[in-house]
Amino acid sequence: MRHMLLESGGGQTELALLDEGGQLTDYRAFPQNGLFAEQVYLARVDRIAKGMGAAFVRLTDGQIGFLPFSEAFEPLSGGQTVVVQVRKPPVGEKAAYLTEDLSLAGRWAILLPRSTKTAVSSRVTDEEVKAALLKTARSLTPDGMGLILRKESAGIPEAEIRAEIEGLLSLWDQIKEKSKAAGAPALLWPGRSPLERALDDWERPDRLTADREMPVPPGIELVVHPHPFSLYSVLEQRHRLLQRRVWLPGGGFLVVDPCEAMTVIDVNTGKNTGRGADKEALFLKTNLEAAQMIARLLRVRGVGGIIVIDFIDMEAEASRAQVLDALRTLSLRDPVKCVVHGFTALGLVEMTRKKSEIPSKAPQDVKQPAVSEG
Repeated sequence: MRHMLLESGGGQTELALLDEGGQLTDYRAFPQNGLFAEQVYLARVDRIAKGMGAAFVRLTDGQIGFLPFSEAFEPLSGGQTVVVQVRKPPVGEKAAYLTEDLSLAGRWAILLPRSTKTAVSSRVTDEEVKAALLKTARSLTPDGMGLILRKESAGIPEAEIRAEIEGLLSLWDQIKEKSKAAGAPALLWPGRSPLERALDDWERPDRLTADREMPVPPGIELVVHPHPFSLYSVLEQRHRLLQRRVWLPGGGFLVVDPCEAMTVIDVNTGKNTGRGADKEALFLKTNLEAAQMIARLLRVRGVGGIIVIDFIDMEAEASRAQVLDALRTLSLRDPVKCVVHGFTALGLVEMTRKKSEIPSKAPQDVKQPAVSEG
């Protein structure tokens, strides 16, 4: 049974997803205030930076966003008002990255009210499924707009997808009406709630344990508890996955080193080195455990960009193929797009993962519970 947990406090809403064994597989923290992806604003252009090919626009009294000319529909000028959406939230000194090409996401479909693109999620790899979904997308795309069907829409009745699209069209009408009445700068749509986003993006849970009463979709059992995370040691699990050294069930461990351009992960057997013919079996077992753990920690840590993995060297080509297949299969379950490129000439595995909209805090920023590293 998959189990989702929701807990609020400290100015944020935290969500966690546990697998059937109670292991933490996904984590997100949503700020209750501030900028994050999906929000739609009626903004005012503050400054044109021709050298940067962009404009800086005011989203709120204290927040400025970065709108590239490539993301605008017409030439921009100072003082102009524009309806924009946050595509990437601010990180450090970088302003929020904005676009005028809005996207309104549901569980099955993404409505593009200012585009004419009709497509299927790139995460759909089966050609027959892709062709069937594209046919459905073309039949459901509203006139003068665009539509993307998500991977999760495969096998869903067309009537259910159509109903969701109608809801997204209604949302777009509300945004347009609000933009006519509001004075810039103003928030027009706060985006989906943290729970809605998690339910849309993650594997659907059987149960939600939350710290308060809230509406949940049919088929999900709601349990109310004042401290859901404490029931399943979520903080302790997350703490372990955020360390530089992450232990594997069989005694091996990973060493995770985030760099400026990539994240490097080294797989080690630990003290259990094996001997003779047993070595290959031990290395394969450790590497398969590592693939499982890497899939978890990438999601929990919100790792994005280039990832290089130094698995333990194995002599048999079949063993290498088995590890690569396991990593690719696990990556398909990730709600964020992952591509496993394979082994390099140096025997390293290269993969990429789309950068998370809401990255996890770095280990030093996390309030650490009193747990041992082992």
